[in-house]
Amino acid sequence: MEGQVAKRRRVYSVKPNQIAQFIFTRNYLNHLVPALVKIKETKSKEDNSHCDINNAVKYEVDMAMVLSAQGFAWSKGLKAKLQSDHVNADKTTCEGSSKIYDKKTKRDLGIEDDEDEDMKKQWKRLRRLVPGGEEMCDEQMAAELQSYISCLQMQVNALQFLLPETS
Repeated sequence: MEGQVAKRRRVYSVKPNQIAQFIFTRNYLNHLVPALVKIKETKSKEDNSHCDINNAVKYEVDMAMVLSAQGFAWSKGLKAKLQSDHVNADKTTCEGSSKIYDKKTKRDLGIEDDEDEDMKKQWKRLRRLVPGGEEMCDEQMAAELQSYISCLQMQVNALQFLLPETS
């Protein structure tokens, strides 16, 4: 079969390459730094509560993540969550913004009836951790989880870059 061109497939590494890391970090910092400066200026002009500042910083950190990693389902899910939370921000208080669950269930104690049921519960918990994960099928969830973890690692690296050197 001469004359036919063999199709080449791209092979993607599990670890993001240095170019992707650089682009993510550049985009992330290009959004986050001006937003943090604006929050700092607003804080000095007004007497904002500690809770308001924490919420504003969390919002900007998450929005920087969305804007730096566009094209993923989890990114779209996080953006939708941020937009809905931002609209409802006036209705919530600082105490209401963090949820603490301290119920002990059979699952917490390590008692399970069926391994299949345990696997379903673990997937359900994982879906709640990944933004937009509850709307994804299992295959898409696995692929999105990989990109989400990589972006979280790059986010941590970028945030560590912003911290002053402490010895």
